[in-house]
Amino acid sequence: MTAESASLQAERAQRTTVHVGEAWAEKGRAQALARGAFVVGYNAQTEWAWLIATAFFLGKIGGGLFTISLFLDYNVGMLIGILIVAIGKSAAHLLYLGRWERFWRAALKPGSSWISRGLIAMGIFTVFGFLYVAPAFGLPLFAKGSAAWEAVRAIALASAFVVMIYDGFVMSASPSIPLWNTSVLPVLCLSYSLLGGTSLSLALLGLSGPALTASALETMEIGLIVANIVIVGSYVSTMYTSTSAARQAVLMLVTGKYAAHFLGGAIFVGLIVSLLLALFFLSTHVVLILLLVAIADLIGHFSIFFLLLRAGLFAPVV
Repeated sequence: MTAESASLQAERAQRTTVHVGEAWAEKGRAQALARGAFVVGYNAQTEWAWLIATAFFLGKIGGGLFTISLFLDYNVGMLIGILIVAIGKSAAHLLYLGRWERFWRAALKPGSSWISRGLIAMGIFTVFGFLYVAPAFGLPLFAKGSAAWEAVRAIALASAFVVMIYDGFVMSASPSIPLWNTSVLPVLCLSYSLLGGTSLSLALLGLSGPALTASALETMEIGLIVANIVIVGSYVSTMYTSTSAARQAVLMLVTGKYAAHFLGGAIFVGLIVSLLLALFFLSTHVVLILLLVAIADLIGHFSIFFLLLRAGLFAPVV
């Protein structure tokens, strides 16, 4: 055998080995995905964590509290909701950005950015919310029931609605993170906003108000908890059967590194315990239970959106 032929045989053997190795690697990758193991190539986003989760949480809670309190004509609740958004949510965003003097630039693209739309809605909500509740606190800027007062009411309510849902649109506008890229998220944000607003209304108004008011709110809260259970279940099951990156993210939530917090905090405490306590209140009318319901709900509310942020995996580049 000549040296040249020996070299050709060695090269062919090397190529065969490479092809076999690639085939086994691909087979192992598919088997790992089927087992639910973390597949190399899925990178978790790390930019959005505690501060953004806090901003999302406070925006939904503040907007929800204002909305529920508006329909109850509960001025203290409306004022607290405005302050939660104007101070709490704004502060979380500012701390995340780091450069406070550049905060205004984020609102310069309302035609193409949900972040811009949300920030503008926060400003409108703060101004018109204060204008709406001002007469109740000794500042009769508008006569209650007047056309101007009704217009302010409509603008405040519309902007509160945008504040409640826009974080969901911000997340869903991320095609590179399949877990977020769904129209279900704005609906989930709205449902959790109204649930959180009802919980805080119960804690603020129900504890000191008539039992009938508390019972009516608690019945509403039970309906919202059940709705959230259905929406969360639908969202998780849909994402599990979606893209491989979305499925991997779901596995992180239900069987992986975040399972204890997701199943224990977001699902069990936030939804199951809240539902059981709410049902218990309807049969006992022990007012302390209302506070426990609110605490359980708020724990679950923060947990689920924080974990959705942390489980956001970038789709691998194929």
